Amino acid sequence: MAEEIKNNNRLKWLLIMTIFFSIILILIITACLLFKKKYENKIYPGLYLGELNLGGQTANGAKNAINQKINKINQDGIAVYYNYQSSNKKGIIYPIISSMEGDLAYEIISFNVNQTVEAAMRFGRDNNFFVNWQNKIKALIFNKPIGLSAALNDEKIIENLKNNFSQYETPPTDAQLVFQKNISNLAGYFTFDSLNFIITNEKAGKTIDYEQSISQLKNNLIRLDFSPLELHDQIKLPSIYKKDCLNIEYKVKQTLSSAPIALTQNIATSSDSNNKTWEISKEQIAGWLNLKINQQAPSGEKIFIGLYPDKVKNFLQEKVALEINIEPINAKFAIKDGRVSEFQASQNGKKLDIEKNFSKIEYEFITENKNEIKLIIDEIKSTVSTQEVNGLGIKEIIGIGESNFSGSPKNRRHNIKIGADTINGTLIVPGEEFSLIKTLGEIEASTGYLPELVIKDNKTTPEYGGGLCQVGTTMFRAALASGLPITMRQNHSYRVSYYEPAGTDATIYNPWPDFKFINDTNNYILIQSRIEGDNLYFDFWGAKDNRIIDRTDPVIYNITKPGPTKIIETLDLKVGEKKCTEHAHNGADTYFDYKVVYNDGRVGEKRFNSHYVPWREVCLIGVEKLSADNNTSATSTEKLKNN
Repeated sequence: MAEEIKNNNRLKWLLIMTIFFSIILILIITACLLFKKKYENKIYPGLYLGELNLGGQTANGAKNAINQKINKINQDGIAVYYNYQSSNKKGIIYPIISSMEGDLAYEIISFNVNQTVEAAMRFGRDNNFFVNWQNKIKALIFNKPIGLSAALNDEKIIENLKNNFSQYETPPTDAQLVFQKNISNLAGYFTFDSLNFIITNEKAGKTIDYEQSISQLKNNLIRLDFSPLELHDQIKLPSIYKKDCLNIEYKVKQTLSSAPIALTQNIATSSDSNNKTWEISKEQIAGWLNLKINQQAPSGEKIFIGLYPDKVKNFLQEKVALEINIEPINAKFAIKDGRVSEFQASQNGKKLDIEKNFSKIEYEFITENKNEIKLIIDEIKSTVSTQEVNGLGIKEIIGIGESNFSGSPKNRRHNIKIGADTINGTLIVPGEEFSLIKTLGEIEASTGYLPELVIKDNKTTPEYGGGLCQVGTTMFRAALASGLPITMRQNHSYRVSYYEPAGTDATIYNPWPDFKFINDTNNYILIQSRIEGDNLYFDFWGAKDNRIIDRTDPVIYNITKPGPTKIIETLDLKVGEKKCTEHAHNGADTYFDYKVVYNDGRVGEKRFNSHYVPWREVCLIGVEKLSADNNTSATSTEKLKNN
């Protein structure tokens, strides 16, 4: 009996425990389901971007919150100080700098908000069940930092920082071999064939550690931290010391004994029948000689004679390349009386390889003591050659792109025509990826372009490229109308009237961003350009393959107001004179959907998203002297975004 009671008690407690743990399990499952339901299509709690709490926000809500911060810094910039206590040693890094008309704009810091928010949305969702819950609980208790996706053009930022702060630097100076002629006092000099040389003393220097500042900037941006940057000094020691140059006199005399030298075209790679020669005199070579160091060499042999890269390369570029280089010419075609006709024959080009030839000249003259050196000349073949043009299968228009540039100033209209004429007649072979930057070639005065003024470092500086994003935008629309896959497209920084409707524009700047698409029609495509009044057109000729093209109208949302007018002091204008940019523009986000149904049933779909930064009006005012707190030393650029 006692045993039976004992067993009943055990069963009773087992039942109680089962019910208890079942209730706990039900509560946990219910809590998990409620938690999942609450944060469906939302970022899980505990995720922070810097001090910005993203938890509980939808993707659009998070984008808006981040963009508000970024929009402010795009307009105010990031302060940079050298010697923090001195307010006059200050600069500003502006992620975007624009022309007075808003047509040209460059971006040196690019924020990828979509990528950042997508990473936040994936958190707690992209692993197995147990790992996801482990991550969510940790974030809920300890918080989880995520990083802002940002791309920096280090080279341009450093270049522009140097424009503002290089005056405070004293770079180190190596011991140098200096060539002088016609000197009266030869004390300290050694002479060879009436050529006089002296080895100068080395000197330590003090430079700014720009790389460290860039590293700090990147770390700050990851945390959405726009705090001021402080530039720091670093002592720089010379690499070459005079005491290590005891045997240089002998090496100089040995080297110059092979002079003069003759540079000749390499007939094996050059198509020219005449073998042009450029003779370099002994005196000129004496000015090219340079001290160099090999740290791996034994002591006493580390210093050797070489050539100044800049001097030799400048000679090759300015004296030799101008006589050798020929740009390749692609065959170009036109539609005439319903037939394709050639109006520009193809021609291969050739180019002097400056880097390879410098190395060749230095090695053969200095090391091998040669006095005749054959230059390396590369042949560049045209990508589209002359052929039986009416066998290309071009018979109809497959798509037309159009944009309006009414209100454009004279220089901009001129550049649009130059760009359109350059592209006119371009033939795209089947399977080729078309690059607009490559097709346009050099964008400079020598190719007919006119400059546009941009605001940089309290000055208006002429830069080339204004108007060419009209060409990029029109090309984008033509490719869409033809149902072609777009492989590279970047929207402009600002909404400008030339590119409405918003979201259907494309910016270009050499070398990036480019606009690219692929000719996947299995037929040649011929581009014809035309300007009618204030409208630019690109007609794509080819052969239709029954693909069905569908495109929605752009959806515009997140309208953002710009900040107040910014006043910038400048020494470029007369005292009291005022010059302002185009009126302010609202910021916005847009998207449209693009769908192509191919004849074989394949479907290609893509959503084109665009983010436009609010652009406030900026006014330059002429002053006699910049005030100490004038914060307009703009550091910027290099992704052409608005033109």
